[in-house]
Amino acid sequence: MASSSSFASNSQYCPRWKYVVFLSFRGEDTRKTFTGHLYEGLKNRGILTFQDDKKLEQGDSIPEELMKAIEKSQIALIVFSRNYATSRWCLNELVKIMECKEEENGQTVIPIFYDVDPSHVRNQSESFAVAFAKHELKYKDDVEGMQKVQRWRIALTATANLKGYDIRDGIESEKIEQIVDCISSKFCKSDYSLSFLQDVVVINAHLENLKSQLQIEINDVRVLGIWGIGGVGGVGWFGNGSRVIVTTRNRKLIEDSDAIYEVHTLPDHEAMQLFNQHAFKKEVPDECFKKFSLEVVNQAKGLPLAIKVWGSMLHKKGVDKWEKIVDQIKKKSNS
Repeated sequence: MASSSSFASNSQYCPRWKYVVFLSFRGEDTRKTFTGHLYEGLKNRGILTFQDDKKLEQGDSIPEELMKAIEKSQIALIVFSRNYATSRWCLNELVKIMECKEEENGQTVIPIFYDVDPSHVRNQSESFAVAFAKHELKYKDDVEGMQKVQRWRIALTATANLKGYDIRDGIESEKIEQIVDCISSKFCKSDYSLSFLQDVVVINAHLENLKSQLQIEINDVRVLGIWGIGGVGGVGWFGNGSRVIVTTRNRKLIEDSDAIYEVHTLPDHEAMQLFNQHAFKKEVPDECFKKFSLEVVNQAKGLPLAIKVWGSMLHKKGVDKWEKIVDQIKKKSNS
């Protein structure tokens, strides 16, 4: 991401972008299908995305809220569908997006051709030609209106000439994953995702240290613990919609939580299934081991770790070994 979006050295930092992605689409065509799935994919990856959920596409003007959202979005994803050009709302939105791009704000515009040929968008042919015939008929006696139509044409041609995604061929879910992966890898490797903390004082140094320890560029599972004396942290750091899950053996540490979920040990039938998986690599043990298996599971008292360790220890052992090991388990299980 551009260096201009990184944190400043003082507490008055104001992020350049409010959103990573602005989604432009014709709701009746794709809201419940492709665009809906794309939005969920972006959201699930933690990519802050603006999607207008209000059905206001019939108007000529764009509300100020949407204008600001376009200006404050680093990327604009334009989902072109067959009826995209029938919406004056969508076309005005597109003109605004391309104006922001031309103003060299560092914004990126990515066209997505959903069930439509890119050349139809570029040349306003086929369904786009039909839509523009209606627009020109509506504004035929209106000079300003015809100028607006011309701006729509220019914006469509310019956008269709940009590098994007033609998803007419292939599996839709795979295409969505490609788009999300691209945005995540190219535009989300900075402090942007933490920009909602702009009003927190003296947080910058902590964020830098945390980011380095997260090592997001490595594709693995990483657990990061945050530790400190009482009074140095709290929930004001988190934005609305955040959910924090704390795991601990000490119930007193979470007495003030909004909710507490107690994780219980395994019931007998599940404990036996887990043991069999580790001791025999199957769900049903051989008849000669059943008695010993029941004794081991009984000693474990539903504790998954004990079941896994003892089951693995007994794997591929003969009956004589089982008898000795089970006796040892029964003697030492209390410790």
